Amino acid sequence: MATTGDLTKQLEETLRRANTILFKRGRSILVDLEISALQYNALLTIREFGPLTMGELGKHLFVACSTATDLANRMERAKLVERVRDTRDRRVVRLHMLPRGDEVLDAVIIERQSFVGEVLEDYTDEEYVELLRGLELLAQRMELK
Repeated sequence: MATTGDLTKQLEETLRRANTILFKRGRSILVDLEISALQYNALLTIREFGPLTMGELGKHLFVACSTATDLANRMERAKLVERVRDTRDRRVVRLHMLPRGDEVLDAVIIERQSFVGEVLEDYTDEEYVELLRGLELLAQRMELK
């Protein structure tokens, strides 16, 4: 019988495999749009947390502030984001999403959801609900840690 450690290892490996497959599926869209994976992650972060300073973006992406600034420069040239001075403190500059940034995110997310939908076509309603319930519970417990 498998130990809890064995099951934990197997679960982590399975989640990583599934994430890699999903990442690669979305990546094919990014290549067509000439957007890097880091730019995509930055756009996701801005969508989730709102306008961010370079320092805040760097912390969320686990990159140096200089890397975040270079990333912002490339994203601004690509018309994905714009720099906007904070109205309360003019020294603070935040990255705001532009419509093209939203379009890029939506295109990748739609492709990924379509792919997941194809994979789940053969699931019964019960299997689908069970999978969703289990993953939701896992995500909730991870968020609490």
